[in-house]
Amino acid sequence: MLPLLLVLGFLTRLSALGLLAMTMVIQIFVYPDAWWTVHAYWVALLVVLIARGPGAISLDYLIFRK
Repeated sequence: MLPLLLVLGFLTRLSALGLLAMTMVIQIFVYPDAWWTVHAYWVALLVVLIARGPGAISLDYLIFRK
C-alpha cells in the first residue's frame, strides 16, 4: 500500500517514513549484511522524499497547495 501511495504522490512524506521504518527493520533483523548492497540506496531515496516532500506532479501538490 505504501509504495502505491508513493507512486500516486499521496501522503508522500508519511508513506516514505513508513517505508523507511520497514527498510530499517529488514536491515536489522532479516538481512544485516546487505547494508551497502541494497538498503543504503533505499534509505537515501526515502530520506530525500521525507526532507523535500512531493514534487509538482503529485496528488499532495494538487490537494495541499499553499
